[in-house]
Amino acid sequence: MAVLAGAGLGAQEPPPEVTKEQFDAWMTELSNWGRWGEDDQLGALNLITPAKRVEAARLVRTGRVASMARAMELQVLEEPDAASANRKPVLMGSVRSVFDIDTGNGYFWERYEIEYHGLLLSHLDALCHVAYEGKVYNGRTFEEIATADDGCTEMGIINAREGLVTRGVLIDMPGKAVTRADIEAWEAETGITISSGDALFLRTGRDVGEQGGYHPSLIPFFKERDIALLGSDVPQEGGTVEGVQIPIHVFTLVALGVHLFDNLGLEDLARTASELGRWEFLFMASPHVVPNGAGSAMNPIAVF
Repeated sequence: MAVLAGAGLGAQEPPPEVTKEQFDAWMTELSNWGRWGEDDQLGALNLITPAKRVEAARLVRTGRVASMARAMELQVLEEPDAASANRKPVLMGSVRSVFDIDTGNGYFWERYEIEYHGLLLSHLDALCHVAYEGKVYNGRTFEEIATADDGCTEMGIINAREGLVTRGVLIDMPGKAVTRADIEAWEAETGITISSGDALFLRTGRDVGEQGGYHPSLIPFFKERDIALLGSDVPQEGGTVEGVQIPIHVFTLVALGVHLFDNLGLEDLARTASELGRWEFLFMASPHVVPNGAGSAMNPIAVF
């Protein structure tokens, strides 16, 4: 792949350590709880206004399209209802094929079981997916809104049923724990400023053997720029906070109400962006309308 914007930035100082005390202070000081009302369940999706969608649509010039999902892997079960200890992201539980040799007519169908959360399948996390100190976004009590019997009775993926349409921005920085200095240097290089209502995406180079993600020191940046959506080709995390598991997930989902796209397939998007010399695009995604669901498998689309 060609050298992409951001990939050639010079070496930066090691990212600053984030303590649990600092993280907890950010959870309170930078929170969006109550910003759109006590009953709000959309979170930062409120930032994707009709005007923002129109602005994003104006980015379309060539009509070139790139998928942002990685291909699903299938495992066919000989016994459709049998448990599989080593199952892949998608199980083909059963298949049926019928063909009438006399008429030439036929049909084929299959049944899938999808376990989309985790490290492999491209998916969108709903706001009920993660809790911190017993709370989810907007101060709801996790055990009251998310149960094994009822699923997510609040903050579920059904709240995104009208679809997600906004400006997408791709930052291509393989192999880096990305910091504020990295992004600000990238903005100066590209002339793009990340702004309110944007969907921000990071290519870490996962599919070419690199490792990276968003460093926890970026947390105030997400609030300052008022991003609406966050995603990467990994599950976001590019650093640790001692005493806090998955700090980027916790802060964005719980404090900001920002839905997350995990495990995206960004190689085609990065290649297209590099060829066109464009790092912003019309972003579109439409999750499954699953009542009480904690997320959805996704195939987001970028349109240039």
